[in-house]
Amino acid sequence: MALIFWEVWMYAQVLLVWWLFRRFARRNVAGEMIAGGMIGLFNEFATEPLWDYHLRLNFYKDTPLAIILAWAVMFTLVVYFSETLYKYFRKKQAVQPGDKSIFLFDLAAAVLVSFPIETLGVKTGIWTYRYDKLNWDWGMVPVVNMPWEALFGYCLFMLIGPSFVRAWENTFDAVIPEAGK
Repeated sequence: MALIFWEVWMYAQVLLVWWLFRRFARRNVAGEMIAGGMIGLFNEFATEPLWDYHLRLNFYKDTPLAIILAWAVMFTLVVYFSETLYKYFRKKQAVQPGDKSIFLFDLAAAVLVSFPIETLGVKTGIWTYRYDKLNWDWGMVPVVNMPWEALFGYCLFMLIGPSFVRAWENTFDAVIPEAGK
């Protein structure tokens, strides 16, 4: 029964995050969400045999539509927190084109945003790892009892995902234009 609430939340969070960014950060994140959802769609299709999902509304085998929307939200948050950390520590107003140090902040965002979301998904039973196929054997991250490979995988993923989102976000922002324009 609790999984129904998580599934409903995964749908609602898309609208809530979009509205919160628009209202309080004065930022249209539609483009980030679309680009992030594209990455999530690819990832879920490519890795489908590696985890079992336990939600109801699926679009491919046992992969729920809500998971694709969760990827959209996650990449929106990763890009935002990465850029916020970058601007704070680099004392810049915006990410400077060509500054490769953004990758370090993308990695920090993976640890601060993505890995906790992954941990929540596993701990609430939204999905389970197929250890028989993953063959993960590095051990577990202390305190949260999550595989080190999951953390490392997110760090690797954040070396490409946020760059894709930044490259395509403006193209997709026109899907949901700013109010009054």
